Amino acid sequence: MKDLEFGIDIAAPVPRVWDCMFDPLAYRDWTSAFAEGSYYEGSWEAGRRLRFLDPKGFGMEAVVDENVPHERLTLRLVGEIKDGRPLPDSRLHREPAFESYRFRATPTGGTRLDVKLQSWDDGFTDFLQTTWPQALQRLKALAETPT
Repeated sequence: MKDLEFGIDIAAPVPRVWDCMFDPLAYRDWTSAFAEGSYYEGSWEAGRRLRFLDPKGFGMEAVVDENVPHERLTLRLVGEIKDGRPLPDSRLHREPAFESYRFRATPTGGTRLDVKLQSWDDGFTDFLQTTWPQALQRLKALAETPT
């Protein structure tokens, strides 16, 4: 199992970065680094389930463990999805992976966003090390664009 960390400074206030990260339309944009057409179903509220999917119906299921608006959000990845259906034998049923996002205001009025991935299957490491920085750069561009 592998743990990874990524971070980025964004020249936009925390509420703007938060909104760009979790808004359904903006989410489709910045997550295109992982798979073109990525989207989610569900709610970001604590205790609720989410499904992260690509247009072919592949993805993951997660439970939101913590949501403190404009501060932090943590997810527990509990299953894999193939062709729109949960995989009954997913390793994540036995050994969940975790994602956490922490948002901190900077002295200049911007945002420091830190992303931590914990207990991810080593087979995803190269993919994640390439795509997360790309996704964060796209999120930065979205958040820094005037509305």
